[in-house]
This record gives sequence, C-alpha cells and structure tokens, in this order.
Amino acid sequence: MQELIALLDGIKLPFEIPLLVHPVTVHFAIALPIIALLLEASNIFVKRRCVGVISSILLFIAVLIYVAAFFTGKTDGSEAYSLLSSEGKEELKEHKLLGMYLVYGAAVIFLLKLIFAAISSRIAKIVFTIILAVFVGFALKQGKDGGELVYKYGANVQAVSSMDDKVMELEDELATCKEELEKVKSTPAPAPSTENESTSNQESSEAASSSSEAQMNESNESQEITIPATIQEKAKAALEQIKGKATEAQNAAEHAAEHETPMPEAPAQPHENSEQTQE
Repeated sequence: MQELIALLDGIKLPFEIPLLVHPVTVHFAIALPIIALLLEASNIFVKRRCVGVISSILLFIAVLIYVAAFFTGKTDGSEAYSLLSSEGKEELKEHKLLGMYLVYGAAVIFLLKLIFAAISSRIAKIVFTIILAVFVGFALKQGKDGGELVYKYGANVQAVSSMDDKVMELEDELATCKEELEKVKSTPAPAPSTENESTSNQESSEAASSSSEAQMNESNESQEITIPATIQEKAKAALEQIKGKATEAQNAAEHAAEHETPMPEAPAQPHENSEQTQE
C-alpha cells in the first residue's frame, strides 16, 4: 500500500494547476458518492436497470473527481504548508493521506459496482450499498477535516491573504524608493566654491577663537603678575612711612629732653632744727 501511495504522490502533471481550485472539486467529490448511495439504496426495492446505470456513471465521474481533488489539494496544501502551525501541518498531512486512500477507494468502488452489476443479485446490491455507505462516511470525514484546515488553521485563506499583503507592502516600498531617487536626481549638486568658502570660513573662525583664547590667557597671566607687585610696593611705602614717623618721634623726644630744666631740691636744715626742738 505504501508503494501505491508513493506512486500517486510522485506523479507530476505536465501542466500547472491554479490555486483555489480544490474547494470546487471537493464539493463534487462528496456529493456524487452520496447521490450514488441514494440511488443504490432505492434500487434495492425498485430494481430498475437504468438506476444502476446512472449510479455507475456517477461513480466513474467520482473517480475522476477524486483524482482532480487530490492534485488540486496537493497544490493548495504545498502553498499553505509553510504558513500553518505545527498542529495545522500535522492535520494537513493526515488530510493528504486520507485523500490518497479515497482516490484508490473510489476506483475500487467503481470496479465493485461493475462486478456486482454483473451478478444482478439482491444480496450483492445490499453488500455493495453497505460498502458504498462506508466510503461515503470516510468522504464526509475528509470534508470535515478540510473544513477544519480552512476555518481553524487558516489554510488557503491566511496564506493567500498574507502573500497579497506582502506584495502590496513591497509595491509601496518600491514606489517610495523611486520617488526618493527622483528627488535626489532633481536636486542640483552643490558648487565646489561654496564648499571651499565654507571650509575657509570655518578655518578663520577656528583661528580667531584660538587667538582670542591666547589673548585671554596672556591677560590673565599679566594680571596675576601685576597684582602681587602692587601689593609689595604698597607695603614697602607704608613701612617707610612708619619708619619716618618713628624717627621723627624719636628726634622730637631727644630734642625735648635736651631743653628740659631740672627741678630745685628742698632745704634739709629746717627739718633738722624742728627735730632738735622736739627733743
């Protein structure tokens, strides 16, 4: 069975299948077996040959529809696989595997229909109707899984919409880049003289700033030198003034001492006489 699955999966069509054709084919893949099942169930009681012929034609068309549904689903699935989550990818793999089983199952159902039609027995019709009902059950399950892939995991909806959004964003970026390129081309290039003037102005301004800084530094140094010199001169002048005043005061004191007269001493005899009289 694995060899048959690999054989079907390895078939490459000589033409390219467009996207989003799979939803159209799967509707017929589900509807045709159900219609054939209803015809076979009614033919058990009606027993009309034309009903069996119509059922056989529908089942043959169903085989072709299942082949088409597989290849269209393979195209859509390969497009949406990269954008699905891990659970969505696993679900897509199971959906693909069951689809390959249904392709072979549809072919087997058609062959069984031909065999049981040749038998033309009521029991054969009942057995074939049961087998066809089982096949319809798997087909309905496949349709349910495909609906989950679309509505739950966003297969073939999210992929196409996201790709369209990316294409639109790239187109907008390309348009803006073209506009910027045209603006750059339209603006004239600056003349070289202006650049030379600007550089010379910058150099002159830098030279002026450096010279002003040098002058300020020199003035600060001269101030630092002159300030202590003036303080020392003032101190020397004050000291000389004090010395001059001191010498003047000393000279004045000496002059006053030279011209000062001595005081007369009191006579001692009367004092002595008074002492003698008291005795």
